[in-house]
Amino acid sequence: MEKRVLLAVVLSVMVIIIFNYLYVKFIPSPQPTKISQNQSNNIEIKKEEPLKKEIKPEEIKISQVSSEELKNYILISPQYEVSITSLGARFNKFQLKNYSKEKNKKEPVNLISSPSEGLPLEIYLSSAPEVAVINYRGPEKNIFSLENATSQTISFLGSYKNITLEKTFTFKRNSYFIDLSFRISNQGNEVIKDGILLRGVFSPFVDGTKYVFKGPFYYTDHLNEIKLKKDLEDYTGNLKYLGYEDTYFMVALIPQNMGNATYRATFRNIDKNTQEFILWLPPFELKPNEEITYNFKLYMGPKKIEEMKKEYPLLGKALYFGIFDFIAKPLLYILKFSHRFTGNFGWDIIFITILLRILFFPLNQISYKSMKRMQEIQPIIQKLREKYKDDPQTLNKELMNVYKSYKINPFSGCLPILIQIPIFIAFYKVLLMAIELRHAPFMLWIDDLSAPERLYIGNFHIPYLGGIPLLTILMGASMFVQQKLSPSTTDPFQNRLMLLMPLFFIILFINFPSGLVLYWFVNNILSIIQQYFTLKLLKK
Repeated sequence: MEKRVLLAVVLSVMVIIIFNYLYVKFIPSPQPTKISQNQSNNIEIKKEEPLKKEIKPEEIKISQVSSEELKNYILISPQYEVSITSLGARFNKFQLKNYSKEKNKKEPVNLISSPSEGLPLEIYLSSAPEVAVINYRGPEKNIFSLENATSQTISFLGSYKNITLEKTFTFKRNSYFIDLSFRISNQGNEVIKDGILLRGVFSPFVDGTKYVFKGPFYYTDHLNEIKLKKDLEDYTGNLKYLGYEDTYFMVALIPQNMGNATYRATFRNIDKNTQEFILWLPPFELKPNEEITYNFKLYMGPKKIEEMKKEYPLLGKALYFGIFDFIAKPLLYILKFSHRFTGNFGWDIIFITILLRILFFPLNQISYKSMKRMQEIQPIIQKLREKYKDDPQTLNKELMNVYKSYKINPFSGCLPILIQIPIFIAFYKVLLMAIELRHAPFMLWIDDLSAPERLYIGNFHIPYLGGIPLLTILMGASMFVQQKLSPSTTDPFQNRLMLLMPLFFIILFINFPSGLVLYWFVNNILSIIQQYFTLKLLKK
């Protein structure tokens, strides 16, 4: 394969990596998982047009409640610590005990990430947004523990005019899923026609790479990531769940026992880093002394596929690695399987890199042999280009005759690389997004595979970078060696350009997660070894 073809392929790969948000949506056709439903709470929904009234946060006015009347209810489980305020029976803290916000610091990740803009998940009537912040009456006890219990239910009672409201949370010991029910009772003498809305407002829970989507989403028969380019976006139709995610954590709201109801979901930018979603449930009608109960599942935890699938397998689709998700998921499984034996994700990355090189060994052999044979006929090709420089058609015809005479397929060197590109991109996405790599150390100065690596020597400081990106430099050096081993063309410009590629990659990778740099470095080393012995055998 000619070097200009290799250059085009490499640059194409990097364009895909840098601008991954331009991926064409890969639309799967999953079969929605049937979940168990509470038959006693079946709801007959009238197929009416979704409510059109827009509810803004500033419309929700907090009622005059004295501080003495407000209470916080604390629940402690092995996995998280939760605080619920009686004002709206809303979460005002949801800390994940097993995940720290920053490496080597004790502050846990808090999924209530934007409390100044509203507390999730608040529930209110479409005609009365102030219901979101009425003061609920909770149990006498205000501290609960799941250390020695399998589950814990906490109920809150509230009232608004002639309506009684009951919000109930059920927490489970070994799950990030929470059952939420909301019951409305008509205690008056008139029919009530209204609708229920649930609002979530979030900003990223932790710092993460800018190459991964952060924001609200919803799932129909595929995942829809809402990249808000205007103030408000709207969806009406059937959905399975919606929520908010950043690189490593997510909050998902899953409606239950609603059949194939039509929902409305609105999404809005509050500020640069904060977004809001509102789920509009189908309208209801309650006669005097009638009641209606809505059931939901909440998932509040890490984007860890085995946790996400525990109670609702379809939620596993929310961990989406892009267009090559169907390749990335098996690679993630292999990475975690290897970790059972090594206990170190750095060695797991090296193991998968070796595995991929073995898998593609025959294809790479074809590529190296093609490169060598193309080099051998370069003088002939160069003469033909000089001779027919003003006659492209004749030049192409003569080139094809040369390839035919020497039994060379000009595309045989390029094809193996093109076949491997989807796997490389899929593994790249896994290394960027897998929460298993977050804060995971490797060895020596590489103490976090999800962050850029830096080697700090005493007080030596590099502006902007801080320490020395040693692994990234070694990766660039390995690329330089690889280029020197590759058969050169007769075009001096192409040769100089290819030798500049290592510098380009060093600059590109300098702030990439060290796990990705490790993968690329090891891949280069293995490529150098294979290339060296292949070309040596061809000389004999």
